[in-house]
Amino acid sequence: MCSDVLAEQFETVLEQFLEGDFREKWETSKRLVELGPGAIAYLVPLLQDEAYDWEVRWFAARTLGQFDHPDALQALIDMLQRRPDADLLMMVAEGLSHFGEAGIKALIELLEPPEYRLIGVQVLARIQHSAVFVPLLAAVEDADPAVRAEAIAALGNFHHTEVDKLLLSAVQDPSMIVRREAIAALGVRRHLLAQVNLVDTLLPGLWDVRPEINQATAIALGKLGTETAVTALARVLSSPHTPDSLQSSVISALGWIERAAALRALIAALRQRSVPLQIQIVETLTRLQTPPLQQRAGEALCDWLNSYLSQPTADCQLIAAIALALGTLQYQPAVPLLTSLQASADPKVQLYAEAALRKFADEAEVDSI
Repeated sequence: MCSDVLAEQFETVLEQFLEGDFREKWETSKRLVELGPGAIAYLVPLLQDEAYDWEVRWFAARTLGQFDHPDALQALIDMLQRRPDADLLMMVAEGLSHFGEAGIKALIELLEPPEYRLIGVQVLARIQHSAVFVPLLAAVEDADPAVRAEAIAALGNFHHTEVDKLLLSAVQDPSMIVRREAIAALGVRRHLLAQVNLVDTLLPGLWDVRPEINQATAIALGKLGTETAVTALARVLSSPHTPDSLQSSVISALGWIERAAALRALIAALRQRSVPLQIQIVETLTRLQTPPLQQRAGEALCDWLNSYLSQPTADCQLIAAIALALGTLQYQPAVPLLTSLQASADPKVQLYAEAALRKFADEAEVDSI
């Protein structure tokens, strides 16, 4: 095919690429790849020029990643040095991932200058390839805490004894963002429970001076879900000195633990906390999946609501939330109470009581099928 004809084809396809909708861009990007590496010279300016629509630049990065050509690889590396926004960065990372070890090698070279180290690690972290493991391990030793944190977060996806050791060590890192990433990664490594005293390793995070660490630790302990974790979370929740933001995280964490001790801690807190946190506890209890725990939660909510209704300062939003929760939990003894709430002076309480009763009717209809 002569160069003039090929150039004309490139221009035609490129015009469709620029003016088409998302689907048309998707199809014309395939056509550009079929036309060969000559398309690279047309795509690079689209990627680099910030005047173009974000979607155009996104597709340009994606399409360049389909070429097994050094010019395409270099264009994507050059783009990283411009520090693109997060969405474009992810697409550049995806493009580089198509180059396999060649793309990773180029990224490792990018890690040498300190000014590009963070963005280089961010891209390595998004590439699913075993070759990124070693450079990420090296990045954990970087002087920049942002680089260390990115590396720790990425390494958390690898199941390797070396990573386990790094994470256990990183919970002592002087940087808050590094500690936070290490704690989050350890929260999903239940296999370590049989090897080290993982819960005790994480517990100090509940009393860290940084609220971000407190919250990350609460979430991690909730995912591990051991009795020791429940005891520690319950103690923090019951303390009058615990700020509302951490109480909220602890409530969420306890809600994911299908244990009687976690349920007891939440029910106890229901009598002590502010109305917004009480409503969160009620909504959290509806996530329970174990029938015996669901019934115990329903019994506790029903008993508490019966006494709460007599209080002159009873909050209608909380009453409505409990009413709906009783229906969600399918606590059958609550039906008379819910029926009486249909006559409440508050429209929201009426509405939620009716919705709860419909849940019983819907469940009965399902059971009869």
